[in-house]
Amino acid sequence: MDSIFITNAQGQPILKNRINQLATKAEELKFLVGFFYFSGIHELYQGLVENNHVILKILVGLNTDKINNQLIEYALNDPAATANQHTERYFQNIKLTLNGEDFDNQDFYERIGLFIKMLRDDRLIIRKTRQPNHAKLYISIDIDNVQCPRTFITGSSNLTRAGLSGQAEFNVEISDWGAPVIAEQFFDKLWEDSIQITEHDESKTKLIKL
Repeated sequence: MDSIFITNAQGQPILKNRINQLATKAEELKFLVGFFYFSGIHELYQGLVENNHVILKILVGLNTDKINNQLIEYALNDPAATANQHTERYFQNIKLTLNGEDFDNQDFYERIGLFIKMLRDDRLIIRKTRQPNHAKLYISIDIDNVQCPRTFITGSSNLTRAGLSGQAEFNVEISDWGAPVIAEQFFDKLWEDSIQITEHDESKTKLIKL
């Protein structure tokens, strides 16, 4: 099958399940999302814990803020901002998202250790786009799969619990016609020009401590 529609509707494919399935076999996962919520990666725990060599690259496109106790995403186009300023803003975003009821539970406390280990082992790599980017792109690379070494999912779902399973969305998975290669080239171009968040010891240590 060349394409699969994923809507999270009852009786239909759920994005959380599909990405977990891909994660168990992938050598590398490349995600371009509006914002990196820990509630989203928390949903991918099962697939990541079963694959102790997969590398997860997350490219964050937007910022976040809290208004009336609700997290909202917004685009901040500040060409004059330095890499350190981008990093500090990202850490402030993380603080906002962690101060919520989604994370105040034993289940999250037990699972966060996996993500900290992945950060320390350079298997969870986070960068921030220099310009605001609203795209949602999930790429899976499995070289051992000769017939389908690459596949990608794009659509409306962000890397959040709601986007992965909790609310109605519309996404499509494409694995043929050479499209995955083009999608990866699009990601890689943004990645090469992005702000490094976890690839410097000082900022990685700060994120782990946070």
